[in-house]
Order: sequence, then C-alpha cells, then structure tokens
Amino acid sequence: MSSRLAQFLFCVLSVLLCSEICMAQDFDSAMRAYEKGEYATALTEFTAVAEQGNQEAQLIVGKMYMIGQGVEKDSEQAIHWFKAAAGQGNTDAQFFLGAIYLLPQRDIAEGLKWLRLSADQGMQDAQFLLGMAYLKGGQNLARDFVQADMWLRLAAAHDGEFYQSQLAAAEKQMTPDQIAQGKALAAAWEPKAAADPSAEKD
Repeated sequence: MSSRLAQFLFCVLSVLLCSEICMAQDFDSAMRAYEKGEYATALTEFTAVAEQGNQEAQLIVGKMYMIGQGVEKDSEQAIHWFKAAAGQGNTDAQFFLGAIYLLPQRDIAEGLKWLRLSADQGMQDAQFLLGMAYLKGGQNLARDFVQADMWLRLAAAHDGEFYQSQLAAAEKQMTPDQIAQGKALAAAWEPKAAADPSAEKD
C-alpha cells in the first residue's frame, strides 16, 4: 500500500471515528435533557442525531411525537421516525409502527407486516399484539385461532403472569385441535435475524 493511500485511509477513518464520538456525545446530551424533563431541548438534540441515521435516536424521536413530549402529538412524524429506525431492523420501532397502523385499523396489512418483523425477532410485545390481532380479527383480518395461539404462546414463554393469563383466556375460545396446532407451531418457531423490510410483502 502506498504511503499516500495509507494517509488517505487514515484520514477517512479519523473522520468517521470523530463523527461517531460526536454523535455519541450529542446522544448523551439529549438523554440528559430528556431525563431532566427538558423535552423540547431533548427533542431538538435527538432529532439532530436521528438525522445522522442513529436508530436509537430515531426511535426516541418517534416516541416523543407519538405521545407528545416536547411537541404536539403528530402521528405522521412518529411514523416517519419509526420507519427510519424500523428499516434498520430496530424491533421496538417495528413494534410501535405496527401498533400505529394496526390498532386504529389504519392499515391492517402494513401493521401486520411490521409487527411480524418484530415478532419474528423475538419481541414479546409484538408477539402478544400479533396474537391478539389474530384472536379478535377485524376489518380485513380474518380470525385465526391457530396463529393466535402460536404468537400468544411465544409471548407467554418469555414469562410474565399477564401474558400467561392472556394465553389461558384465549385458549378458552379455541378447540383442542387449534390449541395443539398452535402449540406445534410455537415449538417449531425459531427467531429470525433482522430482515430487509423492503423485501416483505405488504
């Protein structure tokens, strides 16, 4: 390797390292403001980091817009930032995005897509919400007790009395055969690595 090329690579690596250090410092500063309840300041600082592609900052900004911390509630902005983080495989962002689409039946197919991406990676709340969606059904979503049992069983496997009690209550609505099928699917299930959301069907 020529000395000129070596110097160039050193400069590039130095710039990248400094950028990461600055981003980490900015994130820490934003988190301190957030923990003090200085939400407007935190939002401004988190947004600056989020715009640089930091998925944790993107997730936090999405949450702040969703619940209205330091800013008026804005579901479109929340979706924008959740999508940015979810597209990088962030399971929490995928869960929140799926919930935003699914719970008000804003877009059932889109909600199921994001929830499944999160649930497939082992996110307990995504597994639970997916199971409840299949249990209850709704507009453009047929009830599917086998899928409901599988996802609720997977959520309950993480422990937690709430999830276990919800599974028990759900199974009172199911036939023994449906429960057996759901149990078999849960036993065969394995967590998946973060997938490229663009490859998923809506």
